[in-house]
Amino acid sequence: MSQGLSLLDEALDLARQEATALEDGAYDRAVALAERRNAVTGMAWKMYDGSDAEHYRTTLGKLAVLQRTLTARATSAYSDIKAHLQRARVERRRMRGYHNSIGHALLQ
Repeated sequence: MSQGLSLLDEALDLARQEATALEDGAYDRAVALAERRNAVTGMAWKMYDGSDAEHYRTTLGKLAVLQRTLTARATSAYSDIKAHLQRARVERRRMRGYHNSIGHALLQ
């Protein structure tokens, strides 16, 4: 097995770890893994010399499938975080209004 193929296998492993990190809500870890995966995939591509083309194609196909899964999970996480922030903003506004009304009542 060439070094490029070993790097692609490492990229697959990193993608699986990234998926797990997204599931666990460890977004900083997922970003770090994605950056590492990108670097490893780039190194593997630079080492491609035409030999083992079928293995490259197969592994890159697996990476593409995992990428679609990762994109779906990241989009879902983004939506969840956005909704949470919107709820927190509404709650903060509600508490500020409550605080203002209590403050006025106490002053009278």
